[in-house]
Amino acid sequence: MTRVLPLLCLGCVVTIGASAYGLLGTRTHLPPSGRPPSPAPTDSSWADSPWAVALREARRECSLPALDAVVKRLQEHVAGSASDRTAWHLLAEALLERVQQRAHLRGLTAGAPLWSELPSEIARDVDNGLAAVARARELGDDSGALFRIEAALMSQRITGLGSALQWNTKVSAAIDAAMKRAQDDPQLHVVVGLRLLMAPNLLGHDPERALEHFEFAARALADDERPAVFAAMASYLQRKRQQAVAWLEQAVARNPKNSFARVVLQRVRRDEGDPFGRDVSVAEAAAGK
Repeated sequence: MTRVLPLLCLGCVVTIGASAYGLLGTRTHLPPSGRPPSPAPTDSSWADSPWAVALREARRECSLPALDAVVKRLQEHVAGSASDRTAWHLLAEALLERVQQRAHLRGLTAGAPLWSELPSEIARDVDNGLAAVARARELGDDSGALFRIEAALMSQRITGLGSALQWNTKVSAAIDAAMKRAQDDPQLHVVVGLRLLMAPNLLGHDPERALEHFEFAARALADDERPAVFAAMASYLQRKRQQAVAWLEQAVARNPKNSFARVVLQRVRRDEGDPFGRDVSVAEAAAGK
């Protein structure tokens, strides 16, 4: 899990956890009241493709080799089919998922970025992911999902207050553009929830409101455990320990391969200190299997 989805969310990520540090200090959007969440963004030309299915399956493995294989195949494909808009879109998403998977065992701490200095392999994936976003957009992809991916990738560049000030406006603009196009996209609500959950106290930290977004996403994304992990953290920060346990149990039931969820569940059950904030060791991850 990342201290960002993430973005934002939205790997067995997280997501999208640490990148949310860059999503602070601006307005947020609540799910439309009384409306059921959409199971997928409106534009399904990419969401239903074989590439997308392969990416979802690899993501659920919570494994870098699985994601490496998808990224490699997509890179080889676009090298020979440079006008395949769907493939460029999915390459950007696959690179985002790989960035998040690289931090799968990192702890989550509200108000703190995941990295004080971005590791070179993550910086490379972020750069390549943003290039794929740009290419997909050149080819006519104006989907909310692509703006969401862009926001999550840019937020990975947040490593401190200075970089937050540098990137926050761009990240916020991408989120706003995504909301205008796909306000019911559950993965987008993971990004918004992380923005509220991971922001510093003085810049909008609000676990109660964040939980609303995670609940919305968890109902729609039945095969994705990450919204439940974030909902557990939002509950825990509100001192609702049993509710956090229930969310983590749901996450593990949805995907037992999520080592972060498994280990943190045991920590919360034992009432250990800072269960989300401490990194998961390789030994802990192996012991929980």
